[in-house]
Amino acid sequence: MKSIFYIEMDEAKEILISVLAISLALAIANGGIGVFLNLRVLLILLVLFTITVGSGFILHEMAHKIVAIHYGAYARFQMWMQGLLLMLGLSFLGVVFAAPGAVYIYSHNITKKENGIISAAGPLTNILIALVFLGLTFIAPLKAGGFDIWLLGARVNAFLALFNMIPIFPLDGSKVFQWNWMAWLGVVLIAGGMLLNLGFF
Repeated sequence: MKSIFYIEMDEAKEILISVLAISLALAIANGGIGVFLNLRVLLILLVLFTITVGSGFILHEMAHKIVAIHYGAYARFQMWMQGLLLMLGLSFLGVVFAAPGAVYIYSHNITKKENGIISAAGPLTNILIALVFLGLTFIAPLKAGGFDIWLLGARVNAFLALFNMIPIFPLDGSKVFQWNWMAWLGVVLIAGGMLLNLGFF
């Protein structure tokens, strides 16, 4: 059993494909099919969503992996091809269902508490990323393609944190709630509070 963080070659390829697919789906959903007629706009949107959304997605998943490995489990990101294709298909309707894959954990010895902590690691990472983006809005404001990039990054990551804390399997919230409902509530209140303050609702 490996005890340090590692990424296998095939896993790295699936991560890259997933991040690019999320960015493309968001570019299509926001720019419409006409986005393919303007390469410059398409590239701007791809970079924009890779920075703000792709980074939040993959760092969320890697947080699960790091903590799972810490507890002695084998953890690997696996792309879900059906989810990826569904995401791209729905993007043409202006809807983004971001589920191209997830970290799968293999262990017979993970306790309910450890599983709860592993699950909470992803949303907590998104909250930290949101705070970083929020700080950047004041330190180095950046706008492109009609978007305030850092503000978008903060909103998206706070939303990812809150959405993943919904206590319904297989979302992270279901496992965190089973472990400790107070910890679950704490993460929900932080993420929800951030979204309110960021004008998401």
